[in-house]
Amino acid sequence: MNRVRAGFFSITPPAPVDDDGSYLRWHLLDHMPEQYQLPGMVHAMRWIADGDLPNRRIAATGALTDVGSVVNYLFGEPVQQTYDDFMALGRALAEAGRFQVSRPSLQLRLLALLKWYAAPAALVSAQVVPFRPHRGILAIVEEPAGDAAAWQHWLHADHYPQLLGVDGVAGAWMYGSSETWKVQPTCQGEPQYTTIVYLDGDPADTADRLAPVVEERWASGAARPVFAGPLRTMMQWDAWQ
Repeated sequence: MNRVRAGFFSITPPAPVDDDGSYLRWHLLDHMPEQYQLPGMVHAMRWIADGDLPNRRIAATGALTDVGSVVNYLFGEPVQQTYDDFMALGRALAEAGRFQVSRPSLQLRLLALLKWYAAPAALVSAQVVPFRPHRGILAIVEEPAGDAAAWQHWLHADHYPQLLGVDGVAGAWMYGSSETWKVQPTCQGEPQYTTIVYLDGDPADTADRLAPVVEERWASGAARPVFAGPLRTMMQWDAWQ
């Protein structure tokens, strides 16, 4: 069992060239902590693609060509109430003057948690991988294009065991679109899968090692890539000072 039932993902473009870091300070020290007052909020993380990381991407198309940041909130039960409260809290903070100028959004999604895995080297249960310190992630966003059932069986039986054996990988959680919950129009979109691969190794170097393994996900044509690339964790005090 896993007390996490869904993941809310917010994907934004890179910061403006004149950015002084104030947006990230506000989000990490003000906005993100406030979300934990919601009973169903389990965890929250932000990752950023800066430096050489954009050059180490495996795939990037369409609206996600220029990904700069990914924020992930983990929801437990009751998911619908947590989502509704989450959106309402954002409005309340804005009305209180505690919501900075919004960054442009590339994508917002509420996705159901489908599978969760831990790498043997991580020495923890698969259910706790996101709560374990990590250096970054490889984010994979895909769209179904064929026999999803057969593809997911292959992922579970063959692909993920291989992926989890790559040096620098700590685990992986996979999410998918669901009609279980009602979401606002801004969070709607085409059916999609999002996988977060948690990294112990350097994000750029580990992404290079993962590239040939990840590209096999699309060989059958059952899914097509929208984005696959490394980002580093922002949950470090000195990461934005």
